[in-house]
Amino acid sequence: MRKKVLFSLCIVVLICISCNEFNTATPQASSTISNSKKNEFYISTVNKLQTGDLDIIDSVWIEKVWHYKVIKGEKRKVALSPNNQIVLKLKKISKEFKKSEYLLEWKIEEKHFGNLGSGNGVFMVRYPKTTRIDTLHFLLHRVNDNSTFDIGTFVNVSKLVIK
Repeated sequence: MRKKVLFSLCIVVLICISCNEFNTATPQASSTISNSKKNEFYISTVNKLQTGDLDIIDSVWIEKVWHYKVIKGEKRKVALSPNNQIVLKLKKISKEFKKSEYLLEWKIEEKHFGNLGSGNGVFMVRYPKTTRIDTLHFLLHRVNDNSTFDIGTFVNVSKLVIK
């Protein structure tokens, strides 16, 4: 009887160790630039060049795409390749501004390649690691009346390595 109880306890412990309640499939984004740097995902900061109609973006940065992975029973943050991502952190904004009424859309432009792509409803964009992005222009679309607000233009301040 004692062996059965010990065996049952071992099985329960193994299940608890191997079953984690966190997302290991979906790419994640760091919550701050300092967290991105701490986890060695940070690539560069994107600075505000011009403020648009709404000043709601606190910071923008580029980091490696990463996700959670279970390695030897431990939850770890692991970089995915071959893509990087642009991450937006919104300011704490007034109660009149309701995120549910808006979708964030961005148009990413690079001076040699033009428009690289767009997305809405999320706060990060993945792009190929080999692509150099120098200017980002963010627009905010109101869902109810389909109006558009300019949020601002941002520039990537990363140092390009000449080989």
